[in-house]
Amino acid sequence: MNQIYVVLSATPTKIGRAIRAFTGSTFNHASISLTKDLSEMYSFARYRAHNALVGGFIQEFPQRLTMGKAAEVHIKVFEIPLSESQYNRIREFVYEIRDDEDQCLYNSLAILGRPFGRGYNTYKAYVCTDFVVKALMHGEISLVESVLAPITPGEMEQLLDGYLIYEGSLQDYHPALEYDEAMVEDFFRKASPFREAYQVALHFYRLFSRALRGRHC
Repeated sequence: MNQIYVVLSATPTKIGRAIRAFTGSTFNHASISLTKDLSEMYSFARYRAHNALVGGFIQEFPQRLTMGKAAEVHIKVFEIPLSESQYNRIREFVYEIRDDEDQCLYNSLAILGRPFGRGYNTYKAYVCTDFVVKALMHGEISLVESVLAPITPGEMEQLLDGYLIYEGSLQDYHPALEYDEAMVEDFFRKASPFREAYQVALHFYRLFSRALRGRHC
């Protein structure tokens, strides 16, 4: 028997707090992990700490979730039992997204358009929750009837309640701490205001172009 892990977290960011306030959820971020120690945990989020609008597929590590701060991050971990073939299909889907030369993007349009019910039908673009939902669907674990339906972390929390194995601080869960230092340094690296503005403009240009093409990878 194999297991896959879904992690919900309350990240200490302005956008995270805004999402929690708007959705009424305890959590604002979702990730999927191929390992119990979270050494292979993946999601869709910002590429760098100082630019919340530009992002895509990322590998999570503790400093990402804490944003390098000392404050504890509240998490829930859900363990879902799978057959070997189910697990392999989920892993293959995750790795296909990771290795896609087209580079799937963080769907900022969905976040900004949520109050208006817009932005979800975007080709090769995800928010964290629908990435997790789509990954689970590849393992024949269906949380929603359609991947087109937006789902909040709070709704995911309720749907996965029967699989809960941990609730508490990220630190007390004792996640794996050995990560590529270059990956950590890159996350916290600052760029010039001009460079950041260029990246934001390019990101939204690519999103708007893909929004005309349809949904997802």
